[in-house]
Amino acid sequence: MAPRITLITPSFQQRQFVLPCLASVHDQGYENLEHIVVDGGSTDGSKEGIRQFADKLAWWCSEADRGQSHAINKGLEHATGEVFGWLNSDDLLLPGALQRVGDAFAADPELQVFGGQRLFRTEGKDDRPSPLDDASDHDGLFLHPQVNQQSTFYRMDAVRTIGGVEEGLHYTMDLELWWQVLFAKEHVRSRFDKIPLAVFRFHSDAKTATGGNAFRDETAIILHHLAVQLDQHDLAIVLETGYAVDRALRPMPLEVRHIPIVRRMIVYFLLKWHHTIHDREAFEMMRHFSRTIQLNEDRIEPEQRSNWKKVTAQTVRSSWTTFRIKRKLDHLFT
Repeated sequence: MAPRITLITPSFQQRQFVLPCLASVHDQGYENLEHIVVDGGSTDGSKEGIRQFADKLAWWCSEADRGQSHAINKGLEHATGEVFGWLNSDDLLLPGALQRVGDAFAADPELQVFGGQRLFRTEGKDDRPSPLDDASDHDGLFLHPQVNQQSTFYRMDAVRTIGGVEEGLHYTMDLELWWQVLFAKEHVRSRFDKIPLAVFRFHSDAKTATGGNAFRDETAIILHHLAVQLDQHDLAIVLETGYAVDRALRPMPLEVRHIPIVRRMIVYFLLKWHHTIHDREAFEMMRHFSRTIQLNEDRIEPEQRSNWKKVTAQTVRSSWTTFRIKRKLDHLFT
């Protein structure tokens, strides 16, 4: 029997996008859909558009809230499905997506996470498919997950055990949820099919366009919380050197056995985003990193080893002043 899928659509001031979004959901023809729309009190006509679909919705509202994460959790209060996903009001489901999701969970009662590709859509350009996670790469799911939010679905029990999404985050609540699910069990059964299920529409008002470094910065906050929770104070201090990490977040279901993977997650993050240094805060952070953290290079990927050598060469014997002078000279003579 097809499982009941709860799909929550948070929305705010998305009049030009919300009708195509809702139509893409209800054109699916999935027989056991519970669609919930939570609008944050839009004043641009979104409410009137949502009302056109009112008879198809399990529940909806248009009232002030505390942001996207709060809207999703409000929707979860009314949810009764066995499977959970959310679709922002400026995104789309592709035809047949929910049937594929339902079939995947029906075929495997132990399945906790199912995902497909999302298409990145920018006006005037061809759609671009996202990379896809490899369910067999256990460490990769922690270190460099794709988290294709629009096309990723969870067993509802796992989401309820966690308590929904983290309302203290506004950009990376999907990543935090992903890690919560992975840390909660010894092994999370997941499946990722190489087929597009949803469309992420990139436009001038999208968070990805307006958020700047917010996604990176919130990821650093999550990782700092992991380090503190596991008493990995050396890496916590590194992150504190470069980021404003003072934000209250819920704890993760961590155990001592998670220390090695958490350390690798933080190292991966630092070497991904800061192997090239652009400002003083990053310089001081990576200098502290290179001077205080002992890496087992056999435990990091080849690209990360290359980045580590680059960081070490830039920071170990330099001050910020000498680093800047050398960088300017390099630009002049190369």
